[in-house]
Amino acid sequence: MHADTRTYNAALAPADRKTCDLLAKEIDRALPDAENKVWHAHPVWFLDGNPIVGYSRLKDAVRLLFWSGQSFAEKGLRKEGSFKAAEARYTSAGEVDTEKLRRWLAEARDVQWDYKNIVRRKGRLVRLKGTAAAASPKPKETAPPAKPSPGGEKRPPAKRATPPRAATGGGTTAAHRIFRTSVASVYPHYVTKAERNGRTKAEVDRIFCWLTGYSEKDLRRELQKGTDFETFFAEAPALHPNSALITGVVCGVRVEEVEDPLMRKIRRLDKLIDELARGRAMEKILRS
Repeated sequence: MHADTRTYNAALAPADRKTCDLLAKEIDRALPDAENKVWHAHPVWFLDGNPIVGYSRLKDAVRLLFWSGQSFAEKGLRKEGSFKAAEARYTSAGEVDTEKLRRWLAEARDVQWDYKNIVRRKGRLVRLKGTAAAASPKPKETAPPAKPSPGGEKRPPAKRATPPRAATGGGTTAAHRIFRTSVASVYPHYVTKAERNGRTKAEVDRIFCWLTGYSEKDLRRELQKGTDFETFFAEAPALHPNSALITGVVCGVRVEEVEDPLMRKIRRLDKLIDELARGRAMEKILRS
């Protein structure tokens, strides 16, 4: 166990320290070649620079997070965030199923998504290990040869369709499916994440309104209309001037380094909701 991780555990209440010591012991045992350090205020283990597993103390539990856990075959983890992370939560060391934990850790080595280079790929996550088909690009489809017309003339080859460009400029909308995803389909997950950690739906709405300038009535209307994220931000009355102060990491992505303007706005929203779920005071969340 790294000295900083030992210091992190030692600062916790006895019950939480016992849980974290157990988790650290099992992780070190399963991933002896991993680099362990305190990263963004909590212990994380890396393989070749890619975050694999870590834990943190939340308001009411210790959270164990696997960055690629949504792709594990072993069940028992809950989806966390909009990428591939999944979590388990423990209120005592007795709740830790070490056999299940060892199976998760075994998969964690073989099933990995590339968070290390996600900023360079502009928010796109690529699979490194696991099912080969998941990481391999689909073969390009070729159009069948044109049939001759009744008059014997050959038809000109069909023009290849040009994919639509994202409204934010550069790239295609296919590069970020979230752009065309309705806000209403993600909104319940934001609320659930907040309420699971003792916060409220009203606080989620306040964050939405602060960031975008929508009133609560207008926010409800956009949700009912099924407005997608691209339109939602494009038609936002006024992005808060202090939104540029939203920095840090969420779901393995450093918000201020996201190059695509629309994706950066979405990540800022993700970061604010994450801070809410982590128990941060509302005045600090709203950068006041």
